[in-house]
Formats: sequence, structure tokens, C-alpha cells
Amino acid sequence: MKRCLFIVNPSSGQRSLQNNLDKLIGQLIIRQLVNHVDIFYTAKKDDGYYKALKCDEKDYDFIVVVGGDGTINEVVSGMVESHKTIPLCILAAGTVNDFANYLNLPTNINNICDMISNFHTVCCDVGKIDNHYFMNVAAGGMFSDVSFTVSKADKKRLGPLAYYLSGLANLPSQLNTNINLKIILDDVNVIEEEAKMFMVTNTNRVGGFENIIPLADIQDGLLDLIIIKKCSVTDLVALSKDYILKKHANSPFIAYFQAKKIEIYSKQEVLLDIDGEQGSPLPATIQVISQAVNILIPI
Repeated sequence: MKRCLFIVNPSSGQRSLQNNLDKLIGQLIIRQLVNHVDIFYTAKKDDGYYKALKCDEKDYDFIVVVGGDGTINEVVSGMVESHKTIPLCILAAGTVNDFANYLNLPTNINNICDMISNFHTVCCDVGKIDNHYFMNVAAGGMFSDVSFTVSKADKKRLGPLAYYLSGLANLPSQLNTNINLKIILDDVNVIEEEAKMFMVTNTNRVGGFENIIPLADIQDGLLDLIIIKKCSVTDLVALSKDYILKKHANSPFIAYFQAKKIEIYSKQEVLLDIDGEQGSPLPATIQVISQAVNILIPI
């Protein structure tokens, strides 16, 4: 039997997993999968980071994080910063859960227990921005600030719909967004582009949308950069249709690259969205850390 540490954000998402935490732990004990459980509840920003950073991995066989993309980001950041190699079990309990959905991670108690019983892991890449990390995406420009401007109350009450309503409420100003970008890939290729937005991703899911970046792979040792170029509202509508038809990657309004290191500069002040949380403004140097964290996945 194994020892585990639960790091739980009690206020993220719809709280369904949090409300059933006792049942989950009870099943883990009944099935003789664990014989020691410590639970740590986060109360403020970065609590998950510091707990994962400072805990001694010799005390545990694996760590469980219960929360959304932001909480997952904190825990992964703490583990990577402290070079922990024990597996991480992700229980998606946020509003969108892009990273967990990319890995098809279970939310049903029996399926979670099965995953822990099988104890099958995959070694994942992690993105690094200066001294911060991300599992899923770093983005800037049009609509990129929606995730961290929506209130926790609206996220709880409306779920993912809260993001879409916020985006619609600010649609005119969002559509007028234009940023002048200078991007350097792997210290060699220089790109200058006037853009609506950009995304540097580790997976193919962003904002609840699947296959936005079709070639993204968390084990390829590369980050994926997609730029939506400056275009008209009519062109954006056409691009949306291309996405539905799964041919947006070939659109003339899309620029797509892969690299290990991506430097991004802008003449305007652009705040980064890092896994759904507000990050620092540009400029930024973004790099991939290959095979940085072991994550439990279903067989």
C-alpha cells in the first residue's frame, strides 16, 4: 500500500470532487491502495506551490492535486522547482480543466481508484516562463484576459459559460485588439507580425476548445506557437468556421511554429495568461523543460 499527499483547492470549479473527497479516500483505503493520507487545503494564491515545493517526497509515494488548471499549475511548479520525481495524480475540479481533459483523466471515484491501482504514468514536458511554469498554455492578446477577469462566484454559478459571457460582454474592445509582436525562435528565426493574439501551448486544448493546435504533444520536447494575425471581423468569422471544419491550421490568418525556446516582445503592454491565471507582461522568454513531471493516467 502507498502513502499520498492530497493538495486540495476547496473553492475551485463546481466543488463536486471536493465534496466527495471522503468517499474517494474511503475507497482508496477499502481497496487497500493507500494506508496513509495527508490532506492540505489551499487558502490563497501560491499555497499549492509552496506545499509541493517544501514537502519531502520521501514521505509519499505520490501526490494528488484537486483543483483547476491554476491549482494544477501551482503544484506542478512546486514539484518541478524542487526536482520531485514521484508521480502526480490530477483530479480535475476546475471550471474548464483543459490539461486534465487533454489526458482524458477520470473524475468518477471508481475510475480514479482504478487509475491509482494501475499506477501507470507518463513523463510530461513543462513550459517555463522566466521563473514560472505552465502545463497547458501561455497566451496574450484578444480574449486572453477573460479567464482571470471572471469572478469566482460566476465560475461556480455558470461554469465555462461564464467565460463566454464575459467575452461577449467585452466583444467590441476585444475585436479591436492588435499587438505588434517580435518573436525569436531557438535564437535563430525572427518573426515580426501584427496580431490579434498568440498562444504558446503544451497541449492541443485551450479555453475548453479541442484540437486548436493539432500537432501539440506533451512528450515531444517542443512548445507550439500559434499566432492569429491581424484581420477583419469577417476574417475572424471565416477562421471560426475553419476551426469547426478542422482546417484552421491552413488558414492565411494563422502562423504556426514549434520550438524549444520562444522569446516574445511587443511594443504594447501585453499581460500573459498562464494556465488561466494572470502572469507578468511581455517581454517573456519561454522554454520547454522536457520530461519534467510524471503524471498518472488511465490505461
